[in-house]
Formats: sequence, structure tokens, C-alpha cells
Amino acid sequence: MGYEEISAEFDKNWKALEKTDLEAKKKGTLLGRYISESYADGSAIYRIVKVGKNTVTIQVVTGIGDDWEIPYWGKQATIKKSYAEQNIGYRDRMAEIFKSDKR
Repeated sequence: MGYEEISAEFDKNWKALEKTDLEAKKKGTLLGRYISESYADGSAIYRIVKVGKNTVTIQVVTGIGDDWEIPYWGKQATIKKSYAEQNIGYRDRMAEIFKSDKR
């Protein structure tokens, strides 16, 4: 597989991730949203696969680029729900800022 095919696959996977994230956002649920955690020279992306009262279970997303995995989380982890909400809230606010900033 060449660079163009790999790049096209990454783009397809990102679009699918963003579509699922937007659908979950519209439904008002964390299930299906993703969080981004800074790591090395980029970010590790984790999708929320289970929502509890005070925690969420996250699973690493692969096939989107570097596919970083946070060592202390591994491929799957349970984290505080408040942390996931804060992470997603920040991402949503930044998206709104850049969407409305038409310089």
C-alpha cells in the first residue's frame, strides 16, 4: 500500500470517527464520543465505549495516523466521567471558536 492509499484510509477513518462523535453529541450522550490526550509528538485518541454513573470506559482508536496509546491507559481503560466531559467540552469549545473565527 502506497502513501496515497494509506492517507486515504486515514482520512476515511477520521471522517467515520467524527461522524460517530457528532451523532453522539446531537443525542446528548458520551457513548461514541472521543477524547484526545496529548502524547509524544501528537495525540492518542480514545472512543468512549461504555458510560457509567461516575466513570467511562475508553478504547484506543487505531487506523487514523500515529495510533498513539497512553501507557497508563493501554488499549482500554476506565477513567473518571468528569475528566472525559472536561476533555470533550474543551474540544467542543475550541471547534466553536475556530468555526466562528472567519478572519
